[in-house]
Amino acid sequence: MTPGTLSAVVLAASWLVAATAHALPIDLTDKDGTRYSINTEVDPLSEVSYASGAVTDATYTKPVTVTSYFIGFTPWFGYTTVYSVQYTVNIPLTNAFAGFNGFLITAIDGETLAEPLVYNPNEPLTASDCQQGNKDRQLHFPAQAYPDVGLEVARSVFVPNNDNFVRWLNRITNTGSTPVQVTATLRGLLGSGADTRLTATSNGDSSLGVADQWFTSAQAVPKGTRSTQPRIGFVVQGENPISGATSAGINSNGQTAFSYSPTIQPGQTAIVMTFVTVQGSSKQAKSKVENLVTLPSKAIACLTETELTQIVNYAPLAAPQTTKATIVLKFAKTGADTIEWKGNITVGAGVSLQGLPVTVDVGGVTHAFVLNKKGKAKDGDGNSFHLKAKLKNGVTKASPVKFSFQLKGDFQEALAPYGLVDEAVQDVAVSIPVELTAGALTFAADKGFTYTAKQGKKGTAKGS
Repeated sequence: MTPGTLSAVVLAASWLVAATAHALPIDLTDKDGTRYSINTEVDPLSEVSYASGAVTDATYTKPVTVTSYFIGFTPWFGYTTVYSVQYTVNIPLTNAFAGFNGFLITAIDGETLAEPLVYNPNEPLTASDCQQGNKDRQLHFPAQAYPDVGLEVARSVFVPNNDNFVRWLNRITNTGSTPVQVTATLRGLLGSGADTRLTATSNGDSSLGVADQWFTSAQAVPKGTRSTQPRIGFVVQGENPISGATSAGINSNGQTAFSYSPTIQPGQTAIVMTFVTVQGSSKQAKSKVENLVTLPSKAIACLTETELTQIVNYAPLAAPQTTKATIVLKFAKTGADTIEWKGNITVGAGVSLQGLPVTVDVGGVTHAFVLNKKGKAKDGDGNSFHLKAKLKNGVTKASPVKFSFQLKGDFQEALAPYGLVDEAVQDVAVSIPVELTAGALTFAADKGFTYTAKQGKKGTAKGS
């Protein structure tokens, strides 16, 4: 699909009513200070882009340095010269959106609904969690039932305080007795409107289609002027998704629509997980979405193992089983913090361990290893990894295997946002995301710990 097209069903849907929508947005601020206003209760619904769980707008607040170029003529020597001028924009960059990521059910078993079902329960949040910086960062919205089609829909919205993005979990549960293919559409309107232009796509071309994993956009302005709107990056899906996008596009008015059509078994739930980042430059937006699409640990913070298995617009995400995990922070020493981890994962057959790259990420504490033929790696600085796989003719046999790793260094700054702080605390429950990447496979989970610390001395988190 090209930027000037959208699915006919979404373009045809009109959700305008005479009354003005009343909503109670909640502002969540990311690492950069960017404010995301999340709609919670909307009554009555005036436009689907402003429905429950949608972001009404976002504002980038950091100063931005911009370089402009112009051509000057040197009369004394008769040649032209390209000059550049740098200037700093100190005003907040807004508006990013005019309502974004309304959640609709648009088709059942391939049949387009005469009127899409809009997720807008007009009820308060059911819960909030994922505390970072003494504030809950994830909002959970109530389930909305559609008994006529045997579905229940809900969503969660997350904005971290240690990174710069907003994440949506859009849940669809089959409450019926037979499998059903459900087409879910995420619809929004960019603040750049008719002046929207694509600045990059994952496929490297100038059009947006269902094969793209991510893209970035900006406001196009006349030559010689500068935009006061932020640049935006979007993550649509991962590589080799279970059920990827079936349509994706931006029309000439800056209206976006992304559709996914998973088949859901009775009693099962499918989750479509998407990300958006609001940045000061197109380069920053591109860099962030290229990182987010790989699902680093901060991107999957506070996801349960069940939720990981329900995400359909990525390749299957399997969580490792942890048998023992301990984190020790030594506040009075430098470079003496340690992480020790043991667990089990399932590996496929035919993988050579010789030279296999492995990366572990525990709440942003990362280390990369390269395994030898026996599945071991050790760098001599207190960091090691061991994958105890069964081998046949030098390659793995498909089976559950034990793994372990040890890390040593300065981890206090990275882990403090998850509650591992230099304070006197006793048996505090904390949760830390962990990711293990081995070759092309990624295993991720959110791990619970019990944390006890003596201020200025030592803090210990034990896996629970």
